[in-house]
Amino acid sequence: MTQDILPPDQAIPVSGSRHSSSSSGGETTRRFRLSVGAAIGLVFSLVLVVICGAIITYVSSANRNVAGKLLIQQANANLSRYETILSGFFQEQTGLLQSIGLALSEQAPAARQAITRTYSALLPVGTTLSFSEETSAGREGTVEWGQFRPVVELGGAGLVARVSLSDGQSVVAAYPLSVFTGLADRMAEGQEIGAFLLAGRDQVISFADVKASGFQPSADQPLPGLGDFPQSPLSAIWTKAGGAHEMRAEIKGQVFPFGERMYATVYDEVKDGPAAGWIYGAIYQAHVFGSTLDQSRIIIIVAVIALAIGALLSFLLGRVIGRPLDRLADAAAHMKNLEFDKVTPLGRSRLAELDEVNSAFNSAAGALNAFSRYVPRQLVQNLVAEGMTGTRAIETREMTIVFTDLAGFTGRAANLSAEETASFLADYFETVSRQVVAQKGTIDKFLGDGVMAFWGAPTHQPDHAAQAIASVRALAKAIEDHPDGDMRVRIGVHSGKVVVGNIGSSDRVNYTVIGDAVNVAARLQEYGKSVDPTAKTIILASADTISQLPDGEEYLHIGSTELRGRQAPVDIFRVN
Repeated sequence: MTQDILPPDQAIPVSGSRHSSSSSGGETTRRFRLSVGAAIGLVFSLVLVVICGAIITYVSSANRNVAGKLLIQQANANLSRYETILSGFFQEQTGLLQSIGLALSEQAPAARQAITRTYSALLPVGTTLSFSEETSAGREGTVEWGQFRPVVELGGAGLVARVSLSDGQSVVAAYPLSVFTGLADRMAEGQEIGAFLLAGRDQVISFADVKASGFQPSADQPLPGLGDFPQSPLSAIWTKAGGAHEMRAEIKGQVFPFGERMYATVYDEVKDGPAAGWIYGAIYQAHVFGSTLDQSRIIIIVAVIALAIGALLSFLLGRVIGRPLDRLADAAAHMKNLEFDKVTPLGRSRLAELDEVNSAFNSAAGALNAFSRYVPRQLVQNLVAEGMTGTRAIETREMTIVFTDLAGFTGRAANLSAEETASFLADYFETVSRQVVAQKGTIDKFLGDGVMAFWGAPTHQPDHAAQAIASVRALAKAIEDHPDGDMRVRIGVHSGKVVVGNIGSSDRVNYTVIGDAVNVAARLQEYGKSVDPTAKTIILASADTISQLPDGEEYLHIGSTELRGRQAPVDIFRVN
């Protein structure tokens, strides 16, 4: 065969081990070889330990900063939740009051007072409903939210909402401060001391469960001020003295002193709706935020420096490992050009893989140097330089290769004389050659009891696959019609890229093809005995050949399999 690929069971063994031996003067010295993977892993592990150690050491000292950042994120989430609770309350109550107003509008004025208690039960606990004699200009069911004011029925201040009725009258709902204390309690959860609601910056609607000290509501001052909470850090949230400062983060807040401690507050303001101008927020112990909120830049700088050091060490490591590979590449380039006088033997290495590669390369260079004495060096140089094409009529083409083989010939030859064997083979070869030549094919060589032929060279044959199939079909018919009824033939057909041309020495040249396609065709012929061992003739073709045939013909797809010596499966068709 023009190109042999040894099957796995005939592969040439290659000796070697991780703990390789070197001999000098008849003595064998055993040296420890460290694998490249182990070397890189150890060094990179060391680098990572140094980098991560530096980062962890710093982060350990800056954990308060990290905690502060996390709490700022949590505070932002809490503020969003506060706003949702507050806006949800007013939306719910506005809708409820509208429903009450519409329901009361349907009642006679005399009956309205009697049923207000029923509707009061729908409102938050402590909320009162009363009728106002003032005429409302609003449309029926319109809800107008007012300000906090003292309400006698509540025994203190309340938030008042007015609902217009159909006859111009209105019903007034007064919400006690306890309702908003409940809202603040719903808001607060987590590490905050408490959530607060302010009307503006100085009037306290609610702050957790803390009560104002000695405050009495009046028309001018219905709500307590910050100063009415002298024992609470709420009274100092806007202070600018004693080291107080605003938070330098994407949040409204301030760190401020109160008593012997530092506190922090986060807050936001309602922009529109019934609670427009209200401020909602929470107060925290300052240690959960701390002044280290501004130190994130230091962490980044330390991390960048550590990573830069790691990158530099990695680069230096790559250079150390790469130098032997560079020398190997230079030597390979000289060997590629058959400049064996310039090939310097590669030295030993303590890295196992490099040591094995260097030893194998030195052996290969010596073998090729010896082999080059038996082949024309200039021809090989031209083939390599031109990518297997050059002045010696060598080129790459798409071609179709055919292999035939006589089934059972060995057993039959054992019962024939030498003259009978030669006559039988001559008759067989003549039959094959006649069909190949008839379809403009080329006989490459006779291989014992087999024949190799190809289509697509030396002249270009665009329909080389179709001509090959026509030839093997004619051959199958000729075998069927042959007077010797015991003659059985297996045929393999494959199309693919091959190198074709005059290959040989300066005094002996064969016009032949080489390439993987040759091996596939041979393996298809061998595979025929597994498909139908008793068939008179069996023709197996690859999908690469079938795909180039004209439409309208049918072929039996017998499956996809891995042929001997190949890992990729091949789609196989049986040609009738």
